[in-house]
Amino acid sequence: MSEEEQTVEAGGEEPVDANEAKRAMEEAKKARQEKQAAELAEYEEMRKSEKVKEEEEIRSLREKRIQRQKERVEEEKRLTELRAQEDARRKAEEEERRRKKQEEENKVKDERERKKREAEERLKPKGRNFKISKKSDSEKGGPELDTIMTKEELQKSKEQLEEEKRAILAQRIQPLVIDGLASDKLIEKAKELNDHIKRLEGDKYDLEQRFKRQQYDMIELAERARQMNKGKAKRGVTTVQVDESFDRLADKFTSAPPKIQLCSKYERHTDHRSYKERMVLFEDLAKEPPPPELIRVSKTVSQSPGAETAE
Repeated sequence: MSEEEQTVEAGGEEPVDANEAKRAMEEAKKARQEKQAAELAEYEEMRKSEKVKEEEEIRSLREKRIQRQKERVEEEKRLTELRAQEDARRKAEEEERRRKKQEEENKVKDERERKKREAEERLKPKGRNFKISKKSDSEKGGPELDTIMTKEELQKSKEQLEEEKRAILAQRIQPLVIDGLASDKLIEKAKELNDHIKRLEGDKYDLEQRFKRQQYDMIELAERARQMNKGKAKRGVTTVQVDESFDRLADKFTSAPPKIQLCSKYERHTDHRSYKERMVLFEDLAKEPPPPELIRVSKTVSQSPGAETAE
């Protein structure tokens, strides 16, 4: 075959290959477009489903928020009613407690007035031609009235004392409300409570020291009054009245035997004597000395001789 025939055959095959390549490219492009369209449709479908889910979640969250708001409003209303009921109950209990306290005070006051009137009736003169000076209110059965008040207090049962204690604590201790507070508010509340506790401890210490000082002053003044009475009784000077006749321990333990003085209260040295020796010694000292004997002396009147002559 010659070169011209080969050239003609090659020129006839080139258009056929170009058309096939073009069709293949168009098919590939079409397949790619179809694939992209399918992916886009699938993405849009997925996006729609996600959007529907998000809308459902948003709607459910809104419903829950509205429900929580309603529940919160109802809870606030219920708590307000409970607080009002608690305040009313506390006020009623406080009023009842105040009324009972007033009744007890009136009862004690009436009892004291009755004792006072009885003491005045006993001290009134009955047909005497001399005047009896009335005692002051502090001297009129003060220990007896104190004993009566102590007995009335002792007559209260343990339940009544516990109830009074709880009522006083409920009145003095305020409720601690820390629900819903943030951390900084809780820290501030804790600091405030700590300062309050420190202040109360300081007041407690001051009151204890004041009580000790007053107790010491009372003992010192009573001892001075006794010393003044002992020093002035011999010279006939008016003495300070100190009531030492009433003994609370003796009144409380009436079945106990009387006290035995074993040593002097002014003695500062250790006594090495036995119990019997000390008991006998102070029993002898406590005995009153016998009264002095009075010797009656007859008086003889001597008459002068001149008188006899005159007779």
